[in-house]
Amino acid sequence: MAACSRCGFKLPEGAAFCPNCGAPIKKVEEAAPSEKIGGLLRLGIMGAFLSLAISVLAGPINLYFIPSFISALLVIYFSRLSRLKDAVIVAMAIYIFTDAMLTGIFLGTVYVSNTPLADYYGDYMPTIVDVLLYTVSPLMAIVAGYIGFKISPGKKEEVYFKGGLEPTLTYSLGGGLKKLKYVFLGSYKDG
Repeated sequence: MAACSRCGFKLPEGAAFCPNCGAPIKKVEEAAPSEKIGGLLRLGIMGAFLSLAISVLAGPINLYFIPSFISALLVIYFSRLSRLKDAVIVAMAIYIFTDAMLTGIFLGTVYVSNTPLADYYGDYMPTIVDVLLYTVSPLMAIVAGYIGFKISPGKKEEVYFKGGLEPTLTYSLGGGLKKLKYVFLGSYKDG
């Protein structure tokens, strides 16, 4: 049981203020369990493979950060992450894994074909667009995490209205049709 840093009073769990002296209690943020980090990294690897698939389908067109951006949005949306921090971690993991995999595939191809790297880049002259888009790429991973978090479907919200049937429970429209059928039939119990 925690104690107040000002008066030493034993605090109840989840207290925002000390009941004895009224001092605000600083919440200690717990470290994420390793299972949660492992799940986020698994989502990052799934997104990296999705990003590689998008890159392969694009063929010779250089899409810069767009495959990682799109795959981050899709993975975050379908995984329904509930915290912004988790969404940004997944988006950055997708970016890092995709970049590492593409570089590994490219360098592996150069190694297996036993050709010098200069043969691939002999006539290539970087443009300002290349420089800017490769520089912005990690920042776009953070933006993808934020946008993915904002568009991902949240948990069901329970809203109580004052009215004839008090309290009336109204669900958001994101619920499944099966639950809606049971609500109308009167046999659905949440929990």
